[in-house]
Amino acid sequence: MPKHEQRPAASPAPDREESHRVVIIGAGVGGSVTAFRLARAGIDNVVLERGRRWPITPEGGTFPRIPSLDRRLLWLQGRAPRPGPRWLAHLIEAAGADALFRSTGLLDVLVTKRFSVVCGAGVGGGTLVYGGILPQPRADVFRRVFPAEIDYDELDRTYYPRARRRLMGTAFPDDLLAHPRYRSNRLWRDALEHSGLATEQVVSTYDFDVVRAELDGTATPSVTAGQYFFTGCDSGAKLSVDRTYLARAEQTGRTSVRPLHNVLDIARRRDGRYVVTAERLDTAGTPQERVALTCDRLVVAAGGVHTPRLLVTARDTGALPDLDAAVGRQWGTNGDQLPIIRTDDEPTGAPQAGPPNLLARNGDGDMLVTHGGLPLPFETKLMLCAGVGVSDRFGHWSYSTAESRARLTWDPDNDTTARRAVTDLLRPIAAHLPSGAKTVNPTAAYPLILHPLGGAAIGKATDAYGRLHGYRGLYCLDSALMPGSTAAANPVLTIAAIVERCLDHLIDEFAD
Repeated sequence: MPKHEQRPAASPAPDREESHRVVIIGAGVGGSVTAFRLARAGIDNVVLERGRRWPITPEGGTFPRIPSLDRRLLWLQGRAPRPGPRWLAHLIEAAGADALFRSTGLLDVLVTKRFSVVCGAGVGGGTLVYGGILPQPRADVFRRVFPAEIDYDELDRTYYPRARRRLMGTAFPDDLLAHPRYRSNRLWRDALEHSGLATEQVVSTYDFDVVRAELDGTATPSVTAGQYFFTGCDSGAKLSVDRTYLARAEQTGRTSVRPLHNVLDIARRRDGRYVVTAERLDTAGTPQERVALTCDRLVVAAGGVHTPRLLVTARDTGALPDLDAAVGRQWGTNGDQLPIIRTDDEPTGAPQAGPPNLLARNGDGDMLVTHGGLPLPFETKLMLCAGVGVSDRFGHWSYSTAESRARLTWDPDNDTTARRAVTDLLRPIAAHLPSGAKTVNPTAAYPLILHPLGGAAIGKATDAYGRLHGYRGLYCLDSALMPGSTAAANPVLTIAAIVERCLDHLIDEFAD
């Protein structure tokens, strides 16, 4: 199995020390939901985020844009995903092309010989670069994936609606489809209508009034030019969590967000308090100082890569030796697939507008697929689709004392069923597109993982509410809490709903 290795920085003597009631590591979905709930309950908290802020401006130049990419694209040690011949990868490295894009950039990419994992870096986490859709998994698939203690009916009744409302989810408005930019979405809609598949209108985190402003020329073309995933959304139409949950938390005055604070390690002191050591960076990634933050309660919400890495490292280096053996296990990809439909002679428009308008599921509900516009300024006759399913098996994080590094082990064969399921699901859709459309899956041989989940699975590494076994006052409340999958649905809604549920049970502990 391929192994991705990342050496953690040694914990140096801090330049400065601080004391806090609650520290939250990570400003993505889980960290933002946690900060909001604590702040609303009157509990002060500090959020540490390794990436920078990405504020929306009237000039519309916040994010790197395809095809004119720049140093804002990649996070420090990140490398661009590079499926293809090994000689090409070596040529790119020899030319130093990666160095042109490295800074405290938007995408944190872990590259191995057989797969790449993509995470968002910045205040807002993965929601800065995700497609913004909020599907809810089907009950039977959810119950198959999640432990029995997580009551789907309770989520459906209380927490999914709450999370959807607080994320500001909105159904895709049909009037947009009349615009020429949405030609590929219309092709997708028509093919779905004739395919006989069960379809749903997509609910997503967009302000569609801003999308309309893009179309009438009063806002920077972003979503409507395909610039809404991977490279962000300059118009501000996409409502990432830094503009919803986290903004509300900061407005209370109870939440302090620290961008460009890269956490090096976590530990517990003899007095039972936790200590988080972080480097404060400048925008080029140069360390400016080392800060040690002690706290009574520590929430690890650094995402599906960095949360398990931090926890496994802490357990196996003796910093948190009583963490459960399940920490690092059940790491998965949410069955991510990125197939493409090639329409041959049928134009798909350029650039293709987003976000997705309709989704389809297979009969078992264990594969979901959508179509969203490509950000290329020329006709491609291609339709990018995104599928999520359920993995056959999972990977794990481990720590090598000899090498002083945490390693991710995962095999692309773990998602064989998901690869087959997305092909089967797209076949009747492609059959109802004009000109004999064909489906290809360019990431089948070299997976591009966009939804890393697990490594601190709920009900195994934690109890049913995110308390990490072995320690009082230590919690995992983010995508790492998911059991390697969110049951064939894009994960943000389920992550937010489950963290909301956990905090309903935990909030009194933070007030102690």
